[in-house]
Amino acid sequence: RFLLLLGAANASKTQRRYLREELSYEARKALSQAVLSAIQSPTGEIDPAAMEDAISKGISRESILKAAEIARQKTGNNAMSDPRSVTLKDPSYKPAEEQGLTSSFPEQMNGVDSIKMSAGIPIEKRTENQAELPEGELSGNGMVQKAAGMPVTATSYEKQNSKTNEIPASSSGNKRRHFVEYQSCDWEKIWLAKVYDWSNKRQICSVLMEDQKQYVHLFLKMLCTSKLESPHDKWCVIDDGDLQLWYNTENVNEFELSWERPASVPADVVVPPPQAVTPSAEFEKVASKLVYLDEQTGEQYVEYIEPLVSHLRFPLSACINREKKEDEQLDKKFKGFVIPPPPVVRGDRAILYDTGSTSWTDGLKYIVEIWKRHGIAFDVIRTYDQDTAPDQLWPSVPQEYIPSIQKTKTALASLPEEALPTFPFLPAVMKEEANENDYVVFKLDIDKTLIESRIIDFIINDPETNVDEVIWEHHVTGNYLMYPDWPKGVSTELNLRQSYEYFLRLRKKGIRAHSWI
Repeated sequence: RFLLLLGAANASKTQRRYLREELSYEARKALSQAVLSAIQSPTGEIDPAAMEDAISKGISRESILKAAEIARQKTGNNAMSDPRSVTLKDPSYKPAEEQGLTSSFPEQMNGVDSIKMSAGIPIEKRTENQAELPEGELSGNGMVQKAAGMPVTATSYEKQNSKTNEIPASSSGNKRRHFVEYQSCDWEKIWLAKVYDWSNKRQICSVLMEDQKQYVHLFLKMLCTSKLESPHDKWCVIDDGDLQLWYNTENVNEFELSWERPASVPADVVVPPPQAVTPSAEFEKVASKLVYLDEQTGEQYVEYIEPLVSHLRFPLSACINREKKEDEQLDKKFKGFVIPPPPVVRGDRAILYDTGSTSWTDGLKYIVEIWKRHGIAFDVIRTYDQDTAPDQLWPSVPQEYIPSIQKTKTALASLPEEALPTFPFLPAVMKEEANENDYVVFKLDIDKTLIESRIIDFIINDPETNVDEVIWEHHVTGNYLMYPDWPKGVSTELNLRQSYEYFLRLRKKGIRAHSWI
């Protein structure tokens, strides 16, 4: 992927052709790792181990240094033209945050700048008119490629000139969910600015449990689905349909959370039925929001959503010291932090496109029942899995839902040009089957990283996508708290900040994107 960088190192056309022919896959991979380490280093230095690995693959030290220098120049960090920027070995360099360049405007950055910020590369502050993405939307992989100065692949960059974060008004003028803007809450803005540093230093849990205790308590209080009456009213239950987490709302000095009924609450005390989570202005510090316009009425309305924080799961999972090992697993499985849409969805039909579910309880149950709690009953459910035949699914499905479900046993295409009638590309299927005012939920969980990322990239870059909500988990080794639980399908080259970027870009496109499977 770095042939253009090598070719740019004062080489002639003949030399570039020679390099292209002679550089092996292993050498290209080693070079990419060395250059990325320079981009991600606050000092701009190449990781010594990555340098030696690239040299061992037959690449000269001079070529590696030149490629890294060009990459940093292409990210806008040209020491020759920008006095604030840094050369590859400038000991006086200060991270962008210390220079005051990013702390006040993380929500105004485009994708490439976000990668620069997470790498500690200085970013010029934009004016208000320059806040949105002047380069066009890039996919997650495309952002990394462009920030690194790499040639960007067609699948991630071919639609760069489309203003895909701005959804145009529908041709009919009757769209019920015309997207206006996405607003990160205060808590999310902090994490967008600091997640790269905190994840690299493995400080996520200490930050949550100590520095951000007030934010976490406010968030947990917002998630309560059942509140007990006096004299037990300090307790609430956060119910995700499968698991019930008890939370002491009054103990703000620590996190008193239990998967079992507390001893102070007698067995005969009735827990009220769980209610939908509908955040109010009281919780705007910990709840991000999307603003929409109903073109039929001219009314703007707000929908809240859980913030992008922590390791993009239940924030405290893997952070609480549990006496029982099984309780740690329940923390990681818990989905009570996800906030579906409010009870009223303006549209014709609610349609769920599900992938990877092998049974009713394997993903389908949660979405169908919790969205129903929020007033959304799916009229149509399409579920796709390459290992499960329809007659294997039906025994696990409650009778009331069977008429609305269509099960297809098939693998999925990752690009539109690969699609066949028996090998569907779901973004195209959704556009063909759903109407303008249908509410479309897409759950993606096939444990194939490349296919999943390409599908998400397409949705991000498609100005005509009709997806309203995405439920997906980005598996990367940089998510150090969750990585041990992902036995397969993990991206080894991306970090947690880049996972944030995927979900942020989906949300800035008007799609309610949730990180969980």
